[in-house]
Amino acid sequence: MMPRLFNILAHSLCVCVILTAAEESNNPGPIELVRDVAIIGGGASGTYAAVRLREDLNTSMVLIEPRPNLGGHTSTYHIPKTNISINFGVQSYLPYGPAKDFFARFGIPTAIPTNQRLTALNVDVETGKILEDYSAPSANATNEAFQRWLSITTKYREILEPGYWDFPSPVDIPTDLLTPFGDFAKLNKLEAAVPRIVTISGVGYGGVRDLLTFNVLQAFGASLTNDFLSGTLFKPIDNNGVLYERALELLKPDVLLLSTVQDAMRTANGVELSVKQGDTKYVIKARRVLYTAGPSLDNLAPFHPDEKETAIFSKWIPGAEFVAVLEASCLPENYSITYLPSAAVPADQLAIKDWPYSLRLDSTGPPGQGLFRVIFGANYTVTKDEFTRLVLKSVKDIQNAGTVPSNCNAEFKALSDHSRPSWPQSAEQLRAGFVQDLYDLQGYNDMWYTGYAWGAQYSSTVWAFTDTVLEKMLGDLTDGS
Repeated sequence: MMPRLFNILAHSLCVCVILTAAEESNNPGPIELVRDVAIIGGGASGTYAAVRLREDLNTSMVLIEPRPNLGGHTSTYHIPKTNISINFGVQSYLPYGPAKDFFARFGIPTAIPTNQRLTALNVDVETGKILEDYSAPSANATNEAFQRWLSITTKYREILEPGYWDFPSPVDIPTDLLTPFGDFAKLNKLEAAVPRIVTISGVGYGGVRDLLTFNVLQAFGASLTNDFLSGTLFKPIDNNGVLYERALELLKPDVLLLSTVQDAMRTANGVELSVKQGDTKYVIKARRVLYTAGPSLDNLAPFHPDEKETAIFSKWIPGAEFVAVLEASCLPENYSITYLPSAAVPADQLAIKDWPYSLRLDSTGPPGQGLFRVIFGANYTVTKDEFTRLVLKSVKDIQNAGTVPSNCNAEFKALSDHSRPSWPQSAEQLRAGFVQDLYDLQGYNDMWYTGYAWGAQYSSTVWAFTDTVLEKMLGDLTDGS
């Protein structure tokens, strides 16, 4: 999945790019590449698009990725001196659209995950003390609320999955979607499902009451709800990073890792990119750009957005999401430690996100290692150093409060920044045609877009949406427009 996710691998790749002989040069000037499509970003959508374009659709491409690996929010930690891996980013996948076939084409066996049962330990985010008076919903209440949520999500599946090509015109947007989720949840008796929804999807940093129901449906829609309830989510038998390692092996000649776009010039003949990879410079001439990264104005700056593009992307909101693996021997194994605001006491499930950030520590095993998966998100920007300091302080808080019986020094073993901008979803903006204006950018100035921001936010649905974009983009290329 994806509610909204991101990879320091223990085994870094030593070969960043292999060029064909015709492209290798001793010329000190930039290396020139000519391609049909330049893909910006090698996460789930960018990697999938690269494979489909080159292998299935007879379209030349180059993929540009700033990290040393492909995979985006897929983060894997390999425990030294063992054959054990911990997936600390993406956890599982929906059997939606092309998902299972994509794993099969790389010979990767999959299985339904057997989730480790963890004991919940809820602590006060301000003090680190056990939040003894908070009561989580019972299993029966949660399941009953989820059945009601499933009925609701099913009504809107066609306009929300995998993307918003068929989103209603502003005057036809269903009232349910524009209703604050707090009111909608109470009206439909969904409160007992809220803890599970926000835990799995990460939606609602700072609070879920005032979010539009549309926002929650984006993060936890019909397919995820159905697959969660039916137990049909799946994952690779090995680890989630294998898919992207094998994709890189396949795509190597057309992948530039550790590379960034320095400048772009959009002309009547396509787009010319100036790309830097260490000390090596490239000039890439592409007929179209497929942009898969988070579309903030900062990220898009090299493309010099015009007034139309700026009007849309200037409204996006920054935030923070980090995942990590933490070693903390004094924390109890087989526990999930969740930091909650005291406003949730005694049983206000709609208040469990009423804090600017969310933090959870999940024991991962193997026994005796003291390893925990850290899941953090905030409704404000956070640097890597600020994140690590906050987590270490939070661990120290529960030690000082006596919540855990002993003290220890916690140490990060792996960390990945999954921060990304999100687009606003006030009822007024949706009624003003924001979704239609956003999608009107598809193909504009030779730029096409895919990724988490353009539809249902999980890898499987993103892959399905990417297929719809590729079809339209290739039609655009054929027309020569």
